[in-house]
Amino acid sequence: MRYAGVFLILILITNACARVGRPTGGDKDVTPPKLLHSFPKQDAVNFKGQEIVLQFDEYVLLKDPHKNILISPPLAHLPVIKPSGIAAKTIKIEFQDSLKPQTTYLINFGESITDFNEGNKLKNLQLVFSTGPNIDSLNLKGKVHVLYETQKPKNILVGLYKAETFKDSVVFNQKPFYVGMVSQKGQFDLTHLKAGKYRVIAIDDDNRDYKYEQDKERIAFLNRAIEIPKDSIVDLYLFKEYPALQIEKIEQESAYHTRIKFKGHPDSLEVYYKMPLKKSLRILNRKHLDLWYLTNSDSIKLNIPLPHHLKKYYRKRIQTPDSLVLMVKGKGQTNPLDTVKIKGSIPLNQVYKNRIKLVSDSIILPFKLEKISDGSFAVNFDKTLGKAYQLLILPQAVSDFIGQKNKDTIKAVVKLPKADKYGKLLLHLEGLQQQPVFIEILKNKKIVRKTTTQIQNDLVLPYLVPGKYKIRIIFDANKNNRWDTGNYLKHQQPERTFEPSKLIEIRANWDVNQTYKLTS
Repeated sequence: MRYAGVFLILILITNACARVGRPTGGDKDVTPPKLLHSFPKQDAVNFKGQEIVLQFDEYVLLKDPHKNILISPPLAHLPVIKPSGIAAKTIKIEFQDSLKPQTTYLINFGESITDFNEGNKLKNLQLVFSTGPNIDSLNLKGKVHVLYETQKPKNILVGLYKAETFKDSVVFNQKPFYVGMVSQKGQFDLTHLKAGKYRVIAIDDDNRDYKYEQDKERIAFLNRAIEIPKDSIVDLYLFKEYPALQIEKIEQESAYHTRIKFKGHPDSLEVYYKMPLKKSLRILNRKHLDLWYLTNSDSIKLNIPLPHHLKKYYRKRIQTPDSLVLMVKGKGQTNPLDTVKIKGSIPLNQVYKNRIKLVSDSIILPFKLEKISDGSFAVNFDKTLGKAYQLLILPQAVSDFIGQKNKDTIKAVVKLPKADKYGKLLLHLEGLQQQPVFIEILKNKKIVRKTTTQIQNDLVLPYLVPGKYKIRIIFDANKNNRWDTGNYLKHQQPERTFEPSKLIEIRANWDVNQTYKLTS
């Protein structure tokens, strides 16, 4: 038994000595891998090979190589990049098609290379070589401005196309001649370019196919060709085009109401009735068009011209009667600039003023009624901060599109906070130069205030609730009081915006003065 115990102890000691692992303790390795050798060498000329080889000082891993490794000019076919998914000290890139003659190539590895142990990234590794006797050394710098977006795209590519062979359709089906990535700050620097004339395009190319997908991606372009080295700095403005107008759904909501849900820009949405009408009304919203009509027809017949076909809607008309339900928008605790509206479940046709009372402190006050395009009526009156108002809508005060009147009395209270609950923003705009603008004030990425289009250097924006706000100034070239995106095939640039990154803090009972030097 004694010998058995000694033998067991020897086995345990031997196993303990044989185990080898990573030493514990010590400082964490924060050093990225180092490139020891490359074939071809940096700035090599007259390269004729079909393979790139990189040798590192430690084991490395490749992360999404086809997404993170950028080759300019782009290749017709994706290269084979080895190894995939395993650690190695050598990376190989095997080309699947012949390289262009007399061309300087740049391979940018981005952040695709990390060490095996700690995941330290090797950043900004580039390999430059030429298939001709010279390395091209010209460059183009610039910035891509992302317009009217709260969420900035992350994968913006800038491409150059040879001007002499460029057509508008090229961006949809061909890769650019040169390509580079845009930084998170929107800046780019295309290097090792050849002198010549080019067209510049930027896209947020998430799928990394170097082509523009109109319905999914944003685009930026110049309306002219650039000449390198004469042009060295450019500004581009990225935008999402309106999709082609599409009808998603047509629903009969009631006997006299049909709703058309759509995608795309509604300016060109026309609807033609193919049945007799007594009268009709259309109310356009952002995502649907409401059609109201009076007809004796037992069917609904509509023709809707779309970009590539005629949409026909022929259905038996449902007979469910419409019922009028009244509501007051802007009641309760409200901002002095908010509109108090009488709104119905059916568009209102007429409001009888003598059947409406506005009362404050037991005194009947004067007011005015204004019909609004959405089928409601605004109740306009002089508002005093800190006071409460009661709006009484008596029976038979309102008549809707169909001719129905309200049967019940509606009571609504409107309360205005005291003046010390608000702050005021005083804006001074330098460099406006007679350009029409309107201003949007955003809080938590939502528009809380919007001015009308005007040419005015000084603006007063009162009644702002305390908090931090973002300012967006839109150069409204066509004076339609909305931001208009661009259209690539029509060569239309988007309307420019000026969006300072710094937030403005509004405090209660306080005036904030802010000056902006505009760069449109």
